[in-house]
Amino acid sequence: MLRPGDDAFWEGLGAAVASGRAGVLEEMFVEGATRWHSLTLDILGSVRAGLAPRARLAVRPPLSSDIDAVLASFPADGLVEGVWQDKDGRLHSAICDENEFPELASRISAASAAVLLSGYEGEDLPLYTAVMPDNDGVVRARWRPAPAAADQSRQTLSQAHFGASDQPARAAQQDQNPVPITAFRDDH
Repeated sequence: MLRPGDDAFWEGLGAAVASGRAGVLEEMFVEGATRWHSLTLDILGSVRAGLAPRARLAVRPPLSSDIDAVLASFPADGLVEGVWQDKDGRLHSAICDENEFPELASRISAASAAVLLSGYEGEDLPLYTAVMPDNDGVVRARWRPAPAAADQSRQTLSQAHFGASDQPARAAQQDQNPVPITAFRDDH
């Protein structure tokens, strides 16, 4: 079930931010392009206003200020996405494999908060997902975010109450080729 990034979504997101459950928003506005946004109650409206129509949204918990624990969580190998907040409050991210882990670790070690996410589909699911509607309020996106756990529960509830037997197909597998560490993005 496709969840629109409408008023109801943002109201629920506000409650999740207020409770400390949600802290960052990943905005995927074109395939392969992502911006990360810190979430606080006082800037939710400006974050929403700055999002691209048809963008896929993924809500995640707050970044961890325990940088030592984040650094200790690097896997032995594989693909990860590091998201970190620098001392000026700007968010950055990079996707890399084990060959670039030392450089990513160096960047995260200077951060004020960070998280490592698996670079593979189906792992480290976000809390919630949605797709932003066009400016006229209609969702016309041709893509769907991979469902989050809360979205899957919502889908099951929808099936139970409305008897839906067919659900939309999951999003296509993401490209699992690592982006070189030199492709660091400055996300605000």
